[in-house]
Amino acid sequence: MDPGADLTRADFSREVLRGRRFEDVRLVGADFSEAELEGVVFERCDLSGAELTSAVFDRCAFLGCSFEGARLFGSTLRGCKLTGSTFVRAHLRPLVVEGGDWSYVSLRGADLRGTALPGLRLVEADLSTADLSGCDLSGCDLSRAQLRGVRLSGADLRGAVLDGCDVDGVAWAGVRIDLAQAVLLARARGAVVEDG
Repeated sequence: MDPGADLTRADFSREVLRGRRFEDVRLVGADFSEAELEGVVFERCDLSGAELTSAVFDRCAFLGCSFEGARLFGSTLRGCKLTGSTFVRAHLRPLVVEGGDWSYVSLRGADLRGTALPGLRLVEADLSTADLSGCDLSGCDLSRAQLRGVRLSGADLRGAVLDGCDVDGVAWAGVRIDLAQAVLLARARGAVVEDG
């Protein structure tokens, strides 16, 4: 695809796309509903208002892309890289996520209630004010993620890496954590944790 192309409202619905590359492409309002994409790379693309309902993305990369107001209802993302992408007012539920690297994404205020995200890489992700209630975040790498105001009630964080996170800005009631995380939280609140 020619860099800088304008594919506003382009129709890719139900198509099968493999190994294609979209760079600096305007895909505002594009329709990818029920499409199957494998190894497709989107770099600095504008997917604002795009329809991604029930699409399957297998090992795709969305690098520095904008998904403002996009609909990912019923979509599947397998091993995808979303580094630096933003999801302002995007519709993300229900969503199937099977691994991947979502480092530096902005999910500020996102509604991901009940979504299973085990083992996902979320390094330095902005999760401020997001609703992650009931999410499976076990084994996630949340190093230096922004968690201010995030809702985690009923979430599973066992085995998740929380290095460099401001854990004081999080309501921990009802969150499942492991022993190492309990020690981290106690120390963050000023407790002196001693062995024995």
